[in-house]
Amino acid sequence: MQAMERMPHVALIVETSKIYGREILLGIGRYLALHGPWSIFTHERGQDDADPTWLARWQGDGIITRSLDFKLCRRAHQHGIPVVSLRHLFDEPEFPTVFPDQRLIGERVAEHFITRGFRHFGYCGVAGNKLWERQRFAAFTGVVSANGGKCAEYKPTYMADAEKNWEREQTAMIAWLKQLPKPVGIMTAHDSQGVQLLDACRRAGIHVPDEVAVASVDNDPVLCELANPPLSSLDQNAQKLGFEAAVLLDRMMRGKKVSSANYFFEPGEVVTRQSSDVVTVKDANVSKAIRFIRENACREISGTTIANAAGQSRRALEKKFRTHTGRTPMEEVNAIRLRRIKQLLTETEFVLAEVAERSGFTYQEYMSRFFKKHTGMSPGEYRKKYGK
Repeated sequence: MQAMERMPHVALIVETSKIYGREILLGIGRYLALHGPWSIFTHERGQDDADPTWLARWQGDGIITRSLDFKLCRRAHQHGIPVVSLRHLFDEPEFPTVFPDQRLIGERVAEHFITRGFRHFGYCGVAGNKLWERQRFAAFTGVVSANGGKCAEYKPTYMADAEKNWEREQTAMIAWLKQLPKPVGIMTAHDSQGVQLLDACRRAGIHVPDEVAVASVDNDPVLCELANPPLSSLDQNAQKLGFEAAVLLDRMMRGKKVSSANYFFEPGEVVTRQSSDVVTVKDANVSKAIRFIRENACREISGTTIANAAGQSRRALEKKFRTHTGRTPMEEVNAIRLRRIKQLLTETEFVLAEVAERSGFTYQEYMSRFFKKHTGMSPGEYRKKYGK
């Protein structure tokens, strides 16, 4: 009888305490359901927990890590064990590093505020000078500047995790919030910071979302619903990252060459909750048009139907709409439809005819031509590259 093939032994040094890590593990599990199985070495852990001591003596076949300290993973790599990282982004990575595209994250959150009529913006970052945040901040401010806006930056007062002090941070946040022009749309680096910022608004007597709107990153449903009001947040598509990390590790364990480079994948969209669900345009007709477009963009819609809903002539509305948003009403419709197509291609298995119908196109062919014009790829090519 032929001997059974030995399963690869893989260590997953990924936190189970946060939705981001759990989604990564789900993505790895999806890959194994299709191509596995692996013998998995893992345990429950927090995001910044030390590497397990057994890793120093481990004789496995591969590692997927979100470790804060690469010391033991680096040692394993030096002994020939393949390692894929999902934690730190470097200009010259030591291992293949799988990361959401930070530029797209910054752009999408900025667009989220711009489509709601904001002209003043803020960005709450993290301590240190991390490459991922520099990329995200540059993209956010780039979109803001291109649309005639200005962005104020807030940096945490603490310099290390051990020095975090909620009350001291709240005092500094409140002082920053009070001096900002209103209304203002603020992006925070992660959900726990979004919760903190919303609490600072409450303490300062600042109304959310009418004076300050907040959108974060990670879309942890527990933290987002814990916030008061519930927090809008971008879904980083962590399941996709886990799946792609497993793809790379599997190739490496099979002896194939994988470059030690940064591999970027498309994130999801902003999930809108009460903290940013507002339209700030003061012109009543433009405000009505924006709300109508947000609710009906993926149905049959035209410039005339938008103007009728706004109670104004099409020509007059287009002029005012461009003045307030930098776009025409139909350009706004197309932007929403494009985001919807991308979402359906990456998050569902709908056939293209259904994607077209759900994104406001009568015919699949029209949708495909529209999509290629705006992305340079066919819907099928996009799904193959970015789909889960």
